[in-house]
Amino acid sequence: MNTIFSLSLKSAAREPFLLFWSILIPIGGTLILGFLVGNPDYTINITTGMMAMGILFYAFTTTVFSLQGQRRRGVYQLLKVTPMPLSRYIISVSGAWTLVSLICAMLVLIVGVVFFHLELSFASVVKMGTVCGLGAMGYVFFSFFVSGLCKTEAQTSIATNLIAMPLLLGSDAFYSLAAAPAWVKTVILLNPFQWLLNGLRSGFSGNNRDWAASLVALLIFLGITLFLAVGSFKSAD
Repeated sequence: MNTIFSLSLKSAAREPFLLFWSILIPIGGTLILGFLVGNPDYTINITTGMMAMGILFYAFTTTVFSLQGQRRRGVYQLLKVTPMPLSRYIISVSGAWTLVSLICAMLVLIVGVVFFHLELSFASVVKMGTVCGLGAMGYVFFSFFVSGLCKTEAQTSIATNLIAMPLLLGSDAFYSLAAAPAWVKTVILLNPFQWLLNGLRSGFSGNNRDWAASLVALLIFLGITLFLAVGSFKSAD
């Protein structure tokens, strides 16, 4: 398992999508929008929003393409004739991808703290890291399910865009939805990306009640996506 974990980390480090979509774009967006608006409250929102976006783009979008490529090459079929159980392989790669997602999010947070002088306690870092880990793992498991539905790269591209963009745009990551219609606010409550955002912001502010509620919501999301991931392998069998 350690070997698979290490190889997955090395492979992720060479992934161009990781560098662009999960590091450069979130950091650049944080700095540009933060300085452009110049509002202290907005700098917190945009920093946490870009952290969540980096996690979504890597833990979901990038990993769907990676998994689809592995499925197409018959990696999971080959594992059946090796001593390593498929479950250990999945745990190893999922752990590596979750760690990479967490590192990407922390890089964005560091940029926000340094450039916008955000005051952050150690407890807040731990809470935000916990939320990032749960959210990333949930999206990694979801990527297993989505990759099992796609047969070609074109289908993968369409599926990831149709899922990721509504999640991202249907949240208050970049703009306030306080004046939105009631039905929009109701839909937002069902958006798992918004749960990740709420967890990051409540962890930053030290609002333990909202943070705990977001944690429960993310755990439910993790359980659902794990169920879907397992089901995708049973279907493939």
